Amino acid sequence: MQIAPCLACVNNRLMPDICMQHLVAVMLIDKTVSFRSVHDKPCMQDPAILRERVKVEVKVDNELVSHQAIVEVTLADGTHPTERVDAVRGTAQNPMSRDEVAAKARDVITPVFGMAACAKPVEKLLAFETVKNTRELRPLLQRA
Repeated sequence: MQIAPCLACVNNRLMPDICMQHLVAVMLIDKTVSFRSVHDKPCMQDPAILRERVKVEVKVDNELVSHQAIVEVTLADGTHPTERVDAVRGTAQNPMSRDEVAAKARDVITPVFGMAACAKPVEKLLAFETVKNTRELRPLLQRA
C-alpha cells in the first residue's frame, strides 16, 4: 500500500486503530472491522493476526497528498487489483450513505447499550434536523 508522506504514521504502530498492518489483518480474518476490533489492543498479539500482518507493506508515495492512498493487493492467483482512494470514506468528498451511517452508529452504540437500546438513538440522529433541542438526545445516550 502506498500512502501520502504525512500518513506514514500508520506504519507498524503500537495502537491498533492506526496501525495499517493490524487493520488489514483484522479485515482479512474477520472480513470486516468494527469499532471494537480496531480498539482491541490484545488482539494485536493474536498469532493469526500476526501471520497476516507480515504480508502488509506500507510504502510512502511523495506524489500523494494527505488522506490519499493507493491500495495494491496480490491475490493467491497472482493478480494485482489496485484502487486509488482520494478521499476518506465519510468525508464530504466521499460521503457515506444513510445505511452506512446507521450501521456505523450501531457498531459503536450496541456494545455499550445493547441492540434493543440502539434503535432509538440511531433513528433520532438520522433525523437530526428535526431535533428542536439537543438535550432531547441526552436520555437516549445514557444507560438506564
